[in-house]
Amino acid sequence: MNEVVYVSGHKNPDTDSICSAIAYSYLLKAINRYNAVPVRLGEINRETEYVLKRFDVEIPMLLKTVKQKVEDLNYDKVTVFSKELTLKTAWDLMKQQNLKSAPILDDHGQLLGLLSTSNIVEGFMEKWDSSLLKDAHTPIENVIDTLEASILYLNSNLKTINGNLHIAAMRGEEAKKRIKPGDIVIVGGDRDDAVKSLIEAQVSLIILTGSLELEPEMLDLLKEKGISVISTPFNTYLTSQQIIQAIPVEHIMQKGNLKTFTTDDTLDHVKEVMSETRFRSYPVLDLNNRCVGSISRFALLKGLRKKVILVDHNERGQSIPGIEEADILEIVDHHRVADIQTVGPLLFRGEPLGSTATIITKIFDELDVEIPKSIAGILLGAILSDTLLFKSPTCTPVDTKMARKLSKIADVQIQEFAMDMFKAGTSLAGKTVEEIFNQDFKKFPFENGTVGVGQVNTMDIDGFASYKADMLDYMNQFAQDNNLDFVLLLLTDVINANSEIFAAGPKAYLVEQAFNIKLNESQATLEGVISRKKQVVPAITAVMSN
Repeated sequence: MNEVVYVSGHKNPDTDSICSAIAYSYLLKAINRYNAVPVRLGEINRETEYVLKRFDVEIPMLLKTVKQKVEDLNYDKVTVFSKELTLKTAWDLMKQQNLKSAPILDDHGQLLGLLSTSNIVEGFMEKWDSSLLKDAHTPIENVIDTLEASILYLNSNLKTINGNLHIAAMRGEEAKKRIKPGDIVIVGGDRDDAVKSLIEAQVSLIILTGSLELEPEMLDLLKEKGISVISTPFNTYLTSQQIIQAIPVEHIMQKGNLKTFTTDDTLDHVKEVMSETRFRSYPVLDLNNRCVGSISRFALLKGLRKKVILVDHNERGQSIPGIEEADILEIVDHHRVADIQTVGPLLFRGEPLGSTATIITKIFDELDVEIPKSIAGILLGAILSDTLLFKSPTCTPVDTKMARKLSKIADVQIQEFAMDMFKAGTSLAGKTVEEIFNQDFKKFPFENGTVGVGQVNTMDIDGFASYKADMLDYMNQFAQDNNLDFVLLLLTDVINANSEIFAAGPKAYLVEQAFNIKLNESQATLEGVISRKKQVVPAITAVMSN
């Protein structure tokens, strides 16, 4: 029940699509089948907005795609590596967690660079010289921690290493030539004479190996001169080897030319970038540009496909982008069976009814689940919308029966509610031709081509006259841009049960053949035609199949 299952209607959603998704999500949660979340694939129309507001139901969230994204992958969650972290500690953490790389972050979680095992190996293969600790601005605390050293005396002014590193293997004039004030020196064995010479050289730090201690008098002299001294249990060889691991990771991390991904990036984009680059892993940033982890090529094999349930459609072209990458669990629909393909078996419930909402109401009854007043109200609105108040040829006695039952639960009068809903939804005032055409538009592919059909229910047919010229221009351009044989706009009179049809596109003449009509300035009246599904699409199918 924890994994989200998206319940989605079709693109350019109508009232049935939106309300069915909401109601079915409620039902699936009520029976503990899925953690169902209703979503929409576009902006809701005015009719749907009225219905949802009438019954105080929230508009579903907009879902733009179900393509797999980085957030769906099993990427390595971030282990906070600060720029001051020692190379030794970073290496130990990476080994413990089996990391090939780790992002380096600032105090605010912002990405500074990337530390990889190859960075470290390459670093050790470099000819690091005695100035390494100084060049890396290594904090004295790093040296103490890395060498597991005890502090015999620490000058409070010694914050970072500012001198070169030496091993006290030289004497006399040669040592004076090499060792400069502020340098640090590793001293092995009982070397009081060496320490004395280092005092004269004014070094900043002496590192005693083998857990050596100093005579109190010698230590007092070092304190007097402000020379820090620490003692490590490591021998001289190990000390010289380990101390370079005290440098901050910032010194060797990769800073430039970083390839990153966001949690919102699709797998297609990730694969494309990875195919063009050869990094072991890539930092992952959230939408606030904070680093949240890193991703390797191996993670691409473990992506989690999103789970969806489709209502009021079963055509790929009507569904959400990326549907081919999702697991479709169920389909509940009242349209023809189209071209959705699935990887595995699914529950498919398709019935020749006037509305998907009718099917969902039946499922409530079958499962003996009580329908809340708000859910009953939106289901009723969906049925009345799709059946045009029972006037559509798609309407069945079952639709009417379910609608009457829902009206009692919702405590509304069917006729009054329907008129208010249609009035709210059919007003064209303030809309652009693009908004009008696309508010309920569907593409229909055939073997010989593809057509598009938009439908607008209105109680003001005459009010459309001022839109006509601009609408036809838009439709012609739309057909051209989308490689459609022709496009239709049905302006449906929900009261008188007729439609005005407007045709455009390179093969608009096929519309005349389909409906046995004569277009007059790209317009004709279709008496008694109000259903796209039962009256328009079959006629188009016949002419496109010839």
